[in-house]
Amino acid sequence: MSELVTRSLPWIVVGNFLLVSVVLVVLGRMATARPLTEVPHGVQNVAEAVLDWFVEQARTVDPRRVTLVAPFLATLFLLILGSNLLGILPLPILRIPPMAYFSGPLAMALVAVLGALVIGARIRGVGAAAQHLFWPNPLQLVGEASHVLSLSLRLYGNIGGEYLVAVLATQAAPYGIPVIIHAFGLIPSVVQPLVFTLLTVSYLATAAPAEGQPVAKSGEARPPDIQTHASLGTARAQ
Repeated sequence: MSELVTRSLPWIVVGNFLLVSVVLVVLGRMATARPLTEVPHGVQNVAEAVLDWFVEQARTVDPRRVTLVAPFLATLFLLILGSNLLGILPLPILRIPPMAYFSGPLAMALVAVLGALVIGARIRGVGAAAQHLFWPNPLQLVGEASHVLSLSLRLYGNIGGEYLVAVLATQAAPYGIPVIIHAFGLIPSVVQPLVFTLLTVSYLATAAPAEGQPVAKSGEARPPDIQTHASLGTARAQ
């Protein structure tokens, strides 16, 4: 990595992150450019297949607020996935994945945790959302901060470690070995956005429990939502 690239690294990371965002917006526009049909086919079929998983996850949080939760989860997953996949591009500048530098994972973790609190406030009200941070245990606020560290360090450790190994391997043997490393690197590039999204779902379920469900303490798993599973079964039957 040249000295010029090293000095410009913060701007490169931000630029690549914005590039991924623009590409996702363009792809979303293309997927919705044509009128939607009752029987999906082509691009619509692919788009619905991708979004169906996020819709199911949103229903586990609150079946009535799918349109609020699902886009938030999809945005987090696709941004992280697209940023990770930059690492396999054969272009010197674009192949620097934003998630390989701690500022990228930290920003995504802050968006995930703060977004969960905001969505919780939208669903339960501002008073109940604020009470969630201090009651019944005032240290739950510390738990929210630990969520930020947990999400960011996990993502940074996996993606940054793979990228560092790829860079070192490229310097030692420019041909052959880096291709193998990038091939194996596709696994954490896909798995880590999935893990990040699932953890965000658990934080949302804690910040905005469905009607009739007890508010779980920070770090506790929420009990199964019978009503939610019934809704999922009805949706599948339809």
